[in-house]
Amino acid sequence: MADYVFPILRIVLFFVSTPFVFRALQAVDFSRLFKANSSEQIRLIVMILSVIMGYFFIDVLVSLIEHVYSIF
Repeated sequence: MADYVFPILRIVLFFVSTPFVFRALQAVDFSRLFKANSSEQIRLIVMILSVIMGYFFIDVLVSLIEHVYSIF
């Protein structure tokens, strides 16, 4: 397979998975960790965490696909 397929797959899947991770993080009650009336800080933390977790999730997934591809 061409050398550019996996980096493109990584980028595309990152942008696809990040909204799903953001939606999943909205189920977590971060208000217990922050002071009262800090909704802006909670939104910022959730957005940053969703980008980080989306990157890690896709990095693991694409690395797994790369390793399986290299076996066959």
